[in-house]
Amino acid sequence: MPFGDGTGPRGKRRGRGRGLGMGQGRRMGLSTQGRSTQASVIKIDSEKCVGCSKCVAVCPTGALSLANGKVKLDQVRCKGCRVCVGVCPTGAIS
Repeated sequence: MPFGDGTGPRGKRRGRGRGLGMGQGRRMGLSTQGRSTQASVIKIDSEKCVGCSKCVAVCPTGALSLANGKVKLDQVRCKGCRVCVGVCPTGAIS
C-alpha cells in the first residue's frame, strides 16, 4: 500500500480504496438487524400429507404443487416465507 489512501499500485484491486468499503465489497455497511440472510429450508413429510392442497393455495411463489395426491416442493422457487407451515392441518410441512 504505497499510496496514502491505501489503494496500492494500479491493477491490484484488493484491500481498501475500492469505493465499496474497506475491502469488504458490497456487504460493508449492510445490516441484517437480527434477520437471517438465508431462507428457511422447508421440509415435507409425505407420510403426514393428506393432499388437501391448502398450502398450494397460499404459497406466494408457486413453489408448492400437488402430484399423485402429495405436495411437492420446488426448492428453486421457494423463498422460505413459511406461510405453508401455518396452514397445513396435519403438520406435514416444517
